[in-house]
Amino acid sequence: RRRVSLALRILLITLLVLAVAGLGVARAADRLSVVFLVDRSDSVSATARAAQADYVQSAIADMKEGDSAGVVAFGADALVDRPPTTDKTPPDLASKPGPAYTNIADAIRLGLSILPSDSARRMVLLSDGKENLGSAEWAARLAGANGVPLDIISLSSLSGPEVWLDGLSAPASVREGEHVSLEVSVSASLDTTATLTILMDGAPITTQAVDLVSGSNKFVQQLPPAVRGFHTYSASVDAPVGADTRRENNHYSAFSLVLGKPRVLLVEGHDGEASALQAALAPGVEANVVPPSAMPTDLSALAGYDGIILVNVPASSLAQTTMSNLQIVVRDLGKGLVVVGGDESYAAGGYFRTPLEAMLPVDLHLPSKLNIPSVGMVLVIDRSGSMEMAHSGTVGVKKIELAKEAASLAVSQLSDRDYAGVITFDSGADWVVPLQALGDPADFKSKIGSISSGGGTNIYAGLAPAVDALVASKAKSKHIVLLTDGDSEGGDYDGLIKKMSDNEITLSTVAVGIDANTNLMQYLAQQGKGNYYYTEDGNALPQIFAHESHIASRSYLIEHPFEPARTSASPILEGIGGLPELQGYVGTSPRAGGQVALVSDAGDPVLAQWQYGLGRVVAWTSDAKGQWASQWVGWSDFARFWSQALRWATATEAGGALQPQVSLEGGVAHITVDATSPDGQYLNNLQSSAVVVAPDNITSTVALRQTAAGRYEGSLPATQEGAYLVRVGATGGDKVSLSRTIGVVVPYSPEYRGDATDNGLMARLANLTSGRTLAPDDPAAPFVHNLPGVRSTTPLWPLLLLLAILLLPFDIGLRRVSVSRGDIREWLGQARQKLGLAPRRPALAGGPASPEIAAMMRARSRVRDRRPVEAPVLREASEEPSAWARDLPRREPAIPKPPELGAIPAPPATSEKTTESAETDDESLAARLRRARERR
Repeated sequence: RRRVSLALRILLITLLVLAVAGLGVARAADRLSVVFLVDRSDSVSATARAAQADYVQSAIADMKEGDSAGVVAFGADALVDRPPTTDKTPPDLASKPGPAYTNIADAIRLGLSILPSDSARRMVLLSDGKENLGSAEWAARLAGANGVPLDIISLSSLSGPEVWLDGLSAPASVREGEHVSLEVSVSASLDTTATLTILMDGAPITTQAVDLVSGSNKFVQQLPPAVRGFHTYSASVDAPVGADTRRENNHYSAFSLVLGKPRVLLVEGHDGEASALQAALAPGVEANVVPPSAMPTDLSALAGYDGIILVNVPASSLAQTTMSNLQIVVRDLGKGLVVVGGDESYAAGGYFRTPLEAMLPVDLHLPSKLNIPSVGMVLVIDRSGSMEMAHSGTVGVKKIELAKEAASLAVSQLSDRDYAGVITFDSGADWVVPLQALGDPADFKSKIGSISSGGGTNIYAGLAPAVDALVASKAKSKHIVLLTDGDSEGGDYDGLIKKMSDNEITLSTVAVGIDANTNLMQYLAQQGKGNYYYTEDGNALPQIFAHESHIASRSYLIEHPFEPARTSASPILEGIGGLPELQGYVGTSPRAGGQVALVSDAGDPVLAQWQYGLGRVVAWTSDAKGQWASQWVGWSDFARFWSQALRWATATEAGGALQPQVSLEGGVAHITVDATSPDGQYLNNLQSSAVVVAPDNITSTVALRQTAAGRYEGSLPATQEGAYLVRVGATGGDKVSLSRTIGVVVPYSPEYRGDATDNGLMARLANLTSGRTLAPDDPAAPFVHNLPGVRSTTPLWPLLLLLAILLLPFDIGLRRVSVSRGDIREWLGQARQKLGLAPRRPALAGGPASPEIAAMMRARSRVRDRRPVEAPVLREASEEPSAWARDLPRREPAIPKPPELGAIPAPPATSEKTTESAETDDESLAARLRRARERR
């Protein structure tokens, strides 16, 4: 048994070791795996694509049993359309890789990775060979080194007469006032005429007819001097019908930087408000003054300015797109922003929840120790049936809808701490939103949107509850805006006007249409110390209501004489002595991260500045005209103050300290920046990044890592055609802060060029891998078994592991269970009897027992006869015997004397009396035991 157990244990260990070692059986395999590399780029013609699909489907349908086929579709990238499988179902070629490029190298690498190693391997390339991304020859060498041949089938490219732009070159930078020379390269596959158009910043400059000859054509175009800033130049060519096949290659772009003196955009909220600033900056700065409506909305146009100055501009006068683009050019392109106050700026101009609020170095909310709302405004809106009518000039829009839009705009101009309410009236009046803290404007606007019209007109019914609500309010500024388009029933208007006057409540009225009671509306506005508006065009309602919100926010205007006090050193105040007195400002609070340089007598910010992204922002909460800053306008350092403020905000770019370059390859822009100090030393260990603004105004940030002394590099995808703005910034120790803005143009993909040859690439790929050139009409060729045989290995570890598991119970049983030879003979004998191979054993014959046996049997019977009927109750070993038990006679059991050897003991003589006595004693004992148990 020990020997068998040892042998079994050795066998178990051997099986496990061989399983872990990966034992297998190697044998020659006659299987072939083929992966088809299918070109799905735009350069492949539709006819070639159809032939391509037919070829692959026919080849897979005819492959031999045991062979497998897979499909990889490729364009700008490569995708597995079907992994190698023995299924003969024709593939549908459903994958859609990027069609704008041809990347054969990715297709070869992906095909190699999915080919199984236990069969002969082959790849079949179906392409026009117009590679423009990656290196197919390098990938083919990799395939050849792995013994995988690459067979080729050349497809036809999209062909036909073609005219395309080969390039457009412009000087990287010119001085302001210099002419710009553009060189245009146009190629054609035939002699024809075409129209060549040159555009600058999207606007056509010149259009001319040109004669083209087959091949390359060069044209030079002189353009007039451009203003300072970045400019995008583009050229487009239009050929006659039948002379051009593709339109994707008919345009090209270039980028140029016009250098000059600092250029600033001055945006004034009202005519003449920026004239003093323009005069102060005029000697060294080109200031372009525009109203808010003329402020450029295009990102490239805004990026052409070094800085933007907003002079008392309300947020409602700027489009949301304009404010978002302004935020991009400051935060991501490093431009400067100066915000000058006035009675319609900051909180009084509705900057809450706009990009302007995010950019400011001050907080628009006023600190309030008593938590009293600054503004309380109630909008009283006519909802009579006439408001359902559309007015002329509103293009079919109902007046009630315009009123709801105006009300939503009005509340959006207020702070979430201000109080607002809306009442609608017809014959009666209802609170749409009771006077309450504004909170989230979205909830407020949703309730306004539920207003419906119908009924008569009762102005007094709507005005009276508004006055009562404001009387009970603790707001500092209380204002009502009344809108109606009809006449009204009578009411105690004089009483209402007296109540408004006693509680400092102002009222503005808006009359819409010729049916409105203009006399009553003028009277109410005059007596309510507000404004009266009349409009026949309902489209003006949003602007009117926004303006009224600014008037209601006059509690943010703090007007009294004071002398601003310095709180910290600032480059803006460098070299400036005493400061003149100011008459007022817009109340704000300090903001975390902002530097407050001047404060009012109440400690509120007057001049604050901070770094916002890559740009800088200056906030001046007073004005720059004769209302609050009358003494500043005539001050001798007025021009110096604003020049230094603008110089700090615009943060003039650091000359040649940063030298960025951008190179394009295969839809990827690689940014390289060399950083040097003024004395030519490399600047190392800088934190460098690049902010890239794509043609669709999507901004992305690229971290640049140092790769050499003073060199920083990074990459990002750049597949979108057009001009990109790249703002490079670098910061480090010793207050090093550098920035530079450049431009780069991404042309159309080489996929759309007019040339239709592959320059022998397909043949070279086949030669590098010992591949073949297949005929497009021979789908059986890919599955010809002419490759060297491959030995495949079948792993045996599953079988070895299974045997070890099956032998384990036998090993355990052999060591735990003892089986003798007698047991084995007994089992074999029983088995032979059951199978009828041996006679059954005869039963033992009966006979008289020996005297010794008889004596033992009699003794056993006597012991059985003396057993009590019921056993006594057991007690604990430590328990003392009870009284009745101690009284019982103690009987020692009789121990029979063993008989002498060889002697036959005689049976003991027992009389009837002795037997009866014993039985009596036994019965008495049993009875007493039973009674004792019952007592207990």
